[in-house]
Amino acid sequence: MSAAEIDHVALTALRLLPDEPDRAMRLWDNAFARARASGQDDMARSLLRLRIVRMHYQSRFGDREALGPQMLAASAEARGHGWRVESLLVDLLEVFLATLGSNHDDGLGDVEAIRAEAEAHLDPIELSWMELMAGHFRGYMLGWAHEPERTYRALSRLTASPQAPPGLIANVQMNIGHSHLLVGNVDLASTYLQEAVRLYGPLPLTPRKLAAARAWAQCLLARNEARRADAVLQPLLASRAELASTMFLAGALLVAAEARVKLGDLAGAQAFLDEAAASADPATEPAVLVHVAYVRALLLSEQGDVPTAAQVGEAGCRLIPRDTHKLGVQSCLELTARLQARVGNFQRAYELQCQGVAMRHDLAKKSAEVRHVDLHVDHQTHLARMEIEHARRERAIAESAEAAIVQKNQLLEQRLREVERLQESLRELANRDALTGLYNRRYLGEALPGLVSMASRLGNRIVVILIDLDHFKAVNDLHGHHMGDQVLEGFADLVRDGFRAHDLCCRYGGEEFCVVMADTDDIAAHERVEELQQRLGERVFRSGERELTRVGFSAGIVTFKADPRMDLDLVFRRADQALYASKNAGRRQISALELA
Repeated sequence: MSAAEIDHVALTALRLLPDEPDRAMRLWDNAFARARASGQDDMARSLLRLRIVRMHYQSRFGDREALGPQMLAASAEARGHGWRVESLLVDLLEVFLATLGSNHDDGLGDVEAIRAEAEAHLDPIELSWMELMAGHFRGYMLGWAHEPERTYRALSRLTASPQAPPGLIANVQMNIGHSHLLVGNVDLASTYLQEAVRLYGPLPLTPRKLAAARAWAQCLLARNEARRADAVLQPLLASRAELASTMFLAGALLVAAEARVKLGDLAGAQAFLDEAAASADPATEPAVLVHVAYVRALLLSEQGDVPTAAQVGEAGCRLIPRDTHKLGVQSCLELTARLQARVGNFQRAYELQCQGVAMRHDLAKKSAEVRHVDLHVDHQTHLARMEIEHARRERAIAESAEAAIVQKNQLLEQRLREVERLQESLRELANRDALTGLYNRRYLGEALPGLVSMASRLGNRIVVILIDLDHFKAVNDLHGHHMGDQVLEGFADLVRDGFRAHDLCCRYGGEEFCVVMADTDDIAAHERVEELQQRLGERVFRSGERELTRVGFSAGIVTFKADPRMDLDLVFRRADQALYASKNAGRRQISALELA
């Protein structure tokens, strides 16, 4: 397989991951084995892209906590070579991880920060994913009923792309249907959710497939079709042991429990409710505890224990998050108001009813707006189909010249690849020191702010190490400049071997070197520098018949908590102070400072 073919397989695997993880990883295994076995020089970029896809898999189905160092290394490698697509794929992974947290303002800020570059470098399928994640953050910040437009935009991108996997399209259909369901547009919700469930039908069971079935079952309950809702969920819940992740499982169990209550199977409802309560995770489903309280209160009410049901419902209402229109929240407000009235607490019943009326009033306004967006999208789709038909006619007219056009395009693509390879070579030369092969000071200035920013988001510290070879002028004066070059090249080799692959190692100027380390501490950094001092002292340098031994250096180490607002000039001034402290202490010394 060529590098271009492996890149295509990597993107295909990435797009299949959420809904067909086994198939995605079979593609990945085959592509990775071929890339490793090829031995071609141009496979470095393809191997990096495959590593990033593996990280995306780990973020969904593995140990997310271990991803930090891998992401830092991949981002540094992509930036170092100017590989913008790979760098953006790491950025998208970071944004996806933010969707699993609670800092939605920062998450939306990260999306907007990469939007312009993503529009220029990513395919429509990855851009649709970015739109969905932006919609996720805005949904939590403003309420899900307020965010239909981004999902329509994502659907438009996907339907225009023939390579879009059905699972991705089904997920967007589900998001649109869910938005309609929240504002009471049950007819439009039925259309989108039924189509989402149909597209998911032949695909394996994943959290997103389960979420689509849950939303369709909620829609059927809104239409008083409890038996159909139960029939939608039961086959999937019977296979829930196959799920690689329990995300969205609690919500599906709660909807199944509600359907069983309405069918009169209170024992079955209790079993589903107990399992849902045990697996509920407010971190991934913020309103799930409100939903648990609603179903528990509904079940207690059906069992005749109205006072306890009122207490449980009240506790759920007090857990309602800000700016949420979830169906479980709406139902909890309505049911608890009725229960409070039944136990004689009319004041509280009135307050809850007012809260529910205010929510329904807001949703009624959004209902018309969402319908308007839907009609607008239908109109745009019709115009797009007309444009496609026109393009087909134009293509038929130009078929006689197609062979020549294809040939010219192939020639152009070949020349573009040659230009890209030349640009990459020139970029690499511009970023590297010609003698030692290490990064130069110019690249350090460009890469360090991005490295600090990523380390800040991961809560890591940064260590900056300045190293100056002792008495280097005397080496040149006594042994000649060729010996001096031998010392610089040999020391650069020791630096490369002595630090990690994702540490930033640079020739700072003359006989000065700089190393920047993330996700470490000053003790570990100090140990690495001491080991480097020992290995340099043991090395013998030769130039002609001359030999030079016991070369040493002085070093200054500065450690600080990563913060994009940090004055990096101040950091290097402090590193210089630490270095000169080592010089003044007699050389071959290591001095350390820590910034607050």
